[in-house]
Amino acid sequence: MRPKAYTPAGLGKRADRYFRSISRRVEVKERIPTGERDESGHEVFREETVLNQLGRPIIVTEYLEPPTVAGLCAFLGIHRATWAVYADSVQHPEFSEVTREIKDRLMAWNERELLTRDGKNVKGIVFNLQQNYGYGGEKVEHDFGKGLPVITPGFRESTADYDE
Repeated sequence: MRPKAYTPAGLGKRADRYFRSISRRVEVKERIPTGERDESGHEVFREETVLNQLGRPIIVTEYLEPPTVAGLCAFLGIHRATWAVYADSVQHPEFSEVTREIKDRLMAWNERELLTRDGKNVKGIVFNLQQNYGYGGEKVEHDFGKGLPVITPGFRESTADYDE
């Protein structure tokens, strides 16, 4: 058997570097009307930092390109099949925590995209979440006692380890 290219800690550090190489941290700003008008009569605005409820600036991570398993593998210099070996918690339990964290970061990006795209161009995101993160399943009917059933999408929890 060939020696692994990474230790669990090394894989985590290198994966974090991948995510940082395709993203940036940005302070959220909003346009606030000043009550003034410019020489053309247009309303003048100033940019102001958005604060959270704790009084701290809100900083978000923007991805300049979508984070993907394929992109991660290219960055790591490994084949996708090698990633699958690392992510196999039965074969390599020592990698299960770090590969779970990596998969969670990838899934979080997909969830954010699904929730913020206003229904536009989400077919690929939905497909990815269904195929690789356990979303989907049958619709589930709920009866809340009013005689009117409420139908919601079912959730199927994935038992596969990192099959993206």
